[in-house]
Amino acid sequence: MQDEQNIKNPFASELCDYVQDRKTFYCMPGHKQGKGAPAFLKKAWGEKVFSYDITEVRRSDVLAYPKKELKYAQERAAEIMGAARTWFLVNGSSAGIHAILGAIVKPGEKVLVHRECHKAVLMGLVFSGAVPIYLEPVPNLPEYAYGSVDLQKVEELLGKHDIKLVLVTSPNYYGISLDVAAIAKICHEHDVLLFVDEAHGTHFTFHESFPMQALRAGADYVVQSMHKTLGGLYQTALLHSAGTSEFFDERVDHMLSMLQSTSPSALFLMSIDAALEEVHQKGEELYGALIEMLEALRGQLNTSKFGVVVPPDGVLSAGNFSGFDPCKIIFRSISMDEVNLIHIKEALSESYGIEIELAGEDHMLLTLSVADAVDLERTKKNLIHFAKTIDKLFTAGIGYVEEQDDFVDHRELPIFELTPRDAFYAKKRVQQISEAEHLISASMVCIYPPGYPLIIPGERIHEAAIHKIYHDHAKGFTIIGITEDAGELFIDVIEEPVK
Repeated sequence: MQDEQNIKNPFASELCDYVQDRKTFYCMPGHKQGKGAPAFLKKAWGEKVFSYDITEVRRSDVLAYPKKELKYAQERAAEIMGAARTWFLVNGSSAGIHAILGAIVKPGEKVLVHRECHKAVLMGLVFSGAVPIYLEPVPNLPEYAYGSVDLQKVEELLGKHDIKLVLVTSPNYYGISLDVAAIAKICHEHDVLLFVDEAHGTHFTFHESFPMQALRAGADYVVQSMHKTLGGLYQTALLHSAGTSEFFDERVDHMLSMLQSTSPSALFLMSIDAALEEVHQKGEELYGALIEMLEALRGQLNTSKFGVVVPPDGVLSAGNFSGFDPCKIIFRSISMDEVNLIHIKEALSESYGIEIELAGEDHMLLTLSVADAVDLERTKKNLIHFAKTIDKLFTAGIGYVEEQDDFVDHRELPIFELTPRDAFYAKKRVQQISEAEHLISASMVCIYPPGYPLIIPGERIHEAAIHKIYHDHAKGFTIIGITEDAGELFIDVIEEPVK
């Protein structure tokens, strides 16, 4: 039994044996298996967790150059996920994004990236020195359908520019997934590699009801988070190669050795190893039962105030989406009045102890995972209770806004003057946002939800973006990349020569 377990969890099993065999430590870490850990943490976590917080000692493998159990664990992960190679990431999916950009695109070379990408992509552009060609989304789609792709535009840009890499996000935060196969076909016809940020779709491998996993759809590289939908600890992720280029795979090895910690905690690595094996063994059955229950339940979750959104075929086809994650539940207000559901999200947390994924002005998102399949009856009751609770809160006036808002989010294509890297190193000054129109931004401004960049460093700030910042700030959205002082909002801009 132990031999079988070692095969299934090669790294986690070896570490368990190692910790049990060792009684005295005259090496790092300083807490020495918890004996020197803070009393508060020992009480909160228990002392045993510290026993596994060790790094690269004699019997433990080295993440940057794995030769033993870590090598076997990554090979096992590749087998499970259908990859030619898999790398364990302990700096999140961001490390994988930065590694691919740094390995494949030289400074000054071009990469096609979606305008609504994760901010980690833009940070990777600063790091790599790659020149972005931005792919704009299809206009006039619902907010949950952000990240849409116009295939004709992809074809046009690949024909116009000497692009080394195409980077898209699929699925988006709401679980809406692109037709990766169609994008991959266009990329490969132009001899260009496709990299998919699949951070929100790691679980797609484990049931046929999910959209097709990006590797199976033809992507050359894919990054996935282990913590967003699976049982991995925060900060853990996977990077996969389809085996298109051994040359670039070797570069990825070197990039990750530079980007990841040289002292990765075994807790993270064990978490990846064990969580992946667990979902491989049980995922199909558990996800199947969960999806079946959710499909039967969706109609019951509609109330007099809220409806559950099922993305219509017209929206999916318009944005080149292939499907959506059935474990994501979007509640949208059906009220004709002005609403702000951020207030309901806050009330759920403070008064009911209920945490949800996100809330926007008129919608809320719930994320379910394999954990919710462990007790389906309880999950069903909780979801019905949730629907009744938000209806009750809204009826009581929470989330209702008396003043009508005539704001229309109408953004035009920005003018890009500098690459993110050049903007990062340029001389900057602070500017009141109300007076920043047409100036070049030095800041990356992201509004949560869903968190993709509203303003990218190096682009001229458009009037519509300024209006959205003030509108969303007043509504209580979290905005990264601006500062506030004495009731006014400020942004960093590039100092330009006086003409």
